[in-house]
Amino acid sequence: MRSRQQEHGFTLVELLVVIGIITILIGMLMPVVASVQERAKQIQCLSNLRNMGMAAMIHVNDHNGYLPIAGWHFDPVGGVVNPKGLEDERERRYIYYTDNGVKRPVPFTVALAVSMGLKPRLDSRENLEQDMLREGFYKRFKCPSQDPLYRGLTQRDSEAWRAPAEWSSYVVNEALLGRRDRPAWSYPMAKLIRAKHPGQVMLAMDGRPRSIQDPEGFLLVYDMRKDDTIYDFHYTYMPRGHFYDTLDFLRHRYFINVLFADFHVERIPMTDDGLKSIWLSRGVYDEAP
Repeated sequence: MRSRQQEHGFTLVELLVVIGIITILIGMLMPVVASVQERAKQIQCLSNLRNMGMAAMIHVNDHNGYLPIAGWHFDPVGGVVNPKGLEDERERRYIYYTDNGVKRPVPFTVALAVSMGLKPRLDSRENLEQDMLREGFYKRFKCPSQDPLYRGLTQRDSEAWRAPAEWSSYVVNEALLGRRDRPAWSYPMAKLIRAKHPGQVMLAMDGRPRSIQDPEGFLLVYDMRKDDTIYDFHYTYMPRGHFYDTLDFLRHRYFINVLFADFHVERIPMTDDGLKSIWLSRGVYDEAP
């Protein structure tokens, strides 16, 4: 009986060989599993941007052809960023909330959230800020590949006013959405029809606040000329060591998800040519070169 048991059992060497084979197989499978998980996160991020695009389209339909406004708003009429200051006295273009008795434009994600069917309280800044902290609110603007989620601004003026900071994995195009400081340019201030080439102009994309160390860093990408692209913003206007955090090259392994102003979404390689294909002010003010 003892000899038969010994014949049918495993030796120590055989067990070590089996364990080694299993370890090798696990090692081979881990990169595949990680790749599948990352691909799933990329798909969820693209889905987030598509949903944001649908919400932006609803906003355009509900507000006389205007996208949600966003940016550092310069020279408002009367000096105040309110419906009159934004040339929207009938309040038909943008959505507002009450901030210490003054009507102000809501943060960009709040405007989209309203179009998504959410109902944040707009009667006071305090109530709005509380609603923006709810998981059911901010998760709609969170890329699963971004950890941690950062907070930043999409609305402010040249004085002391700042809109509530918002949690978002995405940055938006100030050249298209903001009230600019270039009176010679016919800036669109979120009027979609003024964009000459909406299919090439970025509306929103993967990104971080311009300074991730600043709790009120801007979730905005700005222009200086009429033909700027994301390449110009990153390599010309964002000097190294100062406000150099907006583009996140590692989030999707050197790819970036972009929502364009015609509401389609693309996954674009973050090469020089790829970044030059994402238009910022190019295609907004003038015909494409």
